Amino acid sequence: MLESLFASSNYQASKLMMDVTAMRHQALAGNLANVETPGFKRMDIDPSFQASLKESIRAGKVEEIQQLGAPSLSEVNGLKATRRDGNNVSLDKELMYLNQNALDYSAMGQFVSSSLSRLKMAITGRAQ
Repeated sequence: MLESLFASSNYQASKLMMDVTAMRHQALAGNLANVETPGFKRMDIDPSFQASLKESIRAGKVEEIQQLGAPSLSEVNGLKATRRDGNNVSLDKELMYLNQNALDYSAMGQFVSSSLSRLKMAITGRAQ
């Protein structure tokens, strides 16, 4: 029974999404810290990783989710420099991304916590 809980595509996807949102939080915090650094380029989770993760989740393929490995950061391409010094970080957008990322992390944490609470209730036979 434990193996089926931890091998479920929902649990695996949620766990990986928590890792992704934690790493994205670090990237967004770095972007905010460097908002005034000349020449700094915005960083975020690698778009190819995000696309692979979304497709694996959509298809419900646990094997693919497990094989994706750890997310990586990359410079965001295609953004125009917002200032003459070459920095392309927008304070307003970064704060918006940070808030959305915090909500995503909270939602994934609640899902994982709920799954583990159901398991605990199944083992002990009572809710606490």
